[in-house]
Amino acid sequence: MRKTQEVADVSLIAACEQAAQGGNKVLDVFPAEDAVRVAVWEKVAGAITEVDLGAGPHPRPSRQGFPSLRFAEEQDFLPGTFAEAVADPEVVGDGMHVVPLGPVRADVAEALRYELNALGDEIHGLTLRRGYKRRGVAARMRGLEVPSALEVAERVTGTSTVAHALAFSLAVEDALGVEADGGTSVLRSALAELERLHSHLGDLAALAASTGTVVAAADLYRLRETVLRLAARWTGHRYLRGAIAPGGWRHGLADVRGELPAVLEDIEGQFLAVRRALDRTNSFLDRLHGAGRIPAAPLDLVGVVGRSAGVREDVRWDRPYAAYPELCHRRHIPGYAAGDAFGRYYVRCEEVLQSIAMLRRAGWAGCEGLSMPLPSRDGIGHGLVESPRGRLFYRVELRSGKVQSCRIRTASSINWVAVPLAVPNHNILQDFPIIDASFNLSVASLDL
Repeated sequence: MRKTQEVADVSLIAACEQAAQGGNKVLDVFPAEDAVRVAVWEKVAGAITEVDLGAGPHPRPSRQGFPSLRFAEEQDFLPGTFAEAVADPEVVGDGMHVVPLGPVRADVAEALRYELNALGDEIHGLTLRRGYKRRGVAARMRGLEVPSALEVAERVTGTSTVAHALAFSLAVEDALGVEADGGTSVLRSALAELERLHSHLGDLAALAASTGTVVAAADLYRLRETVLRLAARWTGHRYLRGAIAPGGWRHGLADVRGELPAVLEDIEGQFLAVRRALDRTNSFLDRLHGAGRIPAAPLDLVGVVGRSAGVREDVRWDRPYAAYPELCHRRHIPGYAAGDAFGRYYVRCEEVLQSIAMLRRAGWAGCEGLSMPLPSRDGIGHGLVESPRGRLFYRVELRSGKVQSCRIRTASSINWVAVPLAVPNHNILQDFPIIDASFNLSVASLDL
């Protein structure tokens, strides 16, 4: 289902515009064999294709109407691939001042510097400074054998261990022309939903804490801890590392079929109680409605951020993988149109209940499945999954059993571009912690 097109004398911008027709999605722009390629998800056919544009130079896509590619790593491209970037415009005026925050912040917040331009309490601009703890993940994977490269992929971000392992595994399987058996597919989907559950509960707890509703935050953190302990009993690791590998998994899983129904029922009942309490707390709702509203713009937003702004896209339904065709009995994508902090809260709450329902349907699988030996073959493969924060894309090239190159396009690297647009949109400084928590994007997934 993969093909490469060679396009002569076509600019990057024209290729992206052409690719976006008919609802198709530009997944990534990357160098390959002294040229620039665009990976495109053809949504009708379900195929992922690559368009070869030659060496360039090409104008930077973010400056030509493709802001979701704004955070593409400059050093990952060939010299001269893109024209020089234009500096971000500064917000100036009498009485305007800069409120700096970070890169070192409270608690376990990741290293990112916010520079808020404010006039009094009203925010008029936001500049993000990144790159303080760049790890060179893709560069580290080059030359590694598949099992070692998988361990690197699992450590991109703790809240999406399964998503990265699964996207990497699907890309490797695509490159080698193999497919996991049905039991393994069910296990993969179940682990992915368990990860989505603990990730969303943690995000909702952080949002509740940002509004001062500390009792609800504590209850949500406690529920997240319950999920993490279930993950540890099931796989031997709280964040589900080591459970998924190309062709199957790397070690046996415990049989939790006996306890899973009761645990899920308890989590669902307690979560619904917390949600009802929050939905009746005016001091919580008033801080969310209208805060951090994403302006109408041609942004290719994904995941909770996109679905809360009217973008009804979910890879689990739009390009089903693993066992999602069986687990998703009907196409139901929770969404909201306002694009504000309340919308992001609402979508996460709905997806928590959705993940619990999927885990109930998948729980019968227990520890069934089959791991298969991988053939020794060269190839290029793609993996596309719906991580807790949204669409996650891997492109893996294998040679002689080792990773020749790997491209990773995370949901956070797409969605961060919306934050500087949402924060100055009639918000004040006191709204910023709430807006930040409602997005709750990953810096680690941005500074790869």
